[in-house]
Amino acid sequence: MFQINWKLKALLYTVFGFFGFKTFFYLIQKRITKRSVVRIRKINDLWEYHAKSIENNNIKSILEVGAGKSLEQNIYLSYRFNNKVKQTAIDINRMIDFDLINQASVQLSTILNLENKGVVKNINQLEELYNINYKAPFKLSSLIKSNEKFDMSISTTTLEHFNRSELKNYIFDLKSVLAKNCLVSAVIDYSDHYSHTDKNIGGLNFLSYSEKNWKKYNNKYLFQNRLRHQDYKEFFNSSGCEIKDIFSGDALLAPKEISNEFDASDKDTFIGWAYFLIRLKTPS
Repeated sequence: MFQINWKLKALLYTVFGFFGFKTFFYLIQKRITKRSVVRIRKINDLWEYHAKSIENNNIKSILEVGAGKSLEQNIYLSYRFNNKVKQTAIDINRMIDFDLINQASVQLSTILNLENKGVVKNINQLEELYNINYKAPFKLSSLIKSNEKFDMSISTTTLEHFNRSELKNYIFDLKSVLAKNCLVSAVIDYSDHYSHTDKNIGGLNFLSYSEKNWKKYNNKYLFQNRLRHQDYKEFFNSSGCEIKDIFSGDALLAPKEISNEFDASDKDTFIGWAYFLIRLKTPS
């Protein structure tokens, strides 16, 4: 995997954000760093958490917030449920890449030993062949004006990029677009995302920094809220949600120094990821 010093990467992201080089940034990812190339060797265990919750709760329609470029997870669910689950995928930015979607479809159909559903060249074909309705640029709040309701909302490694205020608004808006008392299925990555492309830092490197010092490295392209497992549990409980299931990953190695803004005595501070299945108490 392409490696880059995390501080340099943070600086580049900040510069790209300041000058609005979104397209240039994406081309670098796709053509140089190869971060936007699909390589699926096996079914992602995280996708299976969503799939099992969909299956166990007889879900017929789902909303995904933060679908990404390749829609790998959505394509997998299309094959897994033979297009019987209606998927709506939204993104705040239009990131969809049909080359990547077709790569994902070929690889997934091969792994699953299923007939390929066909090549997608536009949004209409995506819905026709895979039962996926993609909307971007699009905000969750935009769905409130419609009468469409969903049985479940899913997200994978998305919520860690929302600040506290955005998380609060997210839950509030979900209560308006989900059917009464329906489910939210979420995988949250608690690791420092800069460590994904810099092997010289640990997975919890960002716990070394105070909020004030971390601001210089946080940016709109890779904003990380640094909330810990216990913070999400408290947040969901205080937001009128019923936590039905939690699965947490292994603890990551703690950095040598930890900011006193984090609770080093709580083992939940060092968990690397978690899956939540929660029920929202939505209005009638």
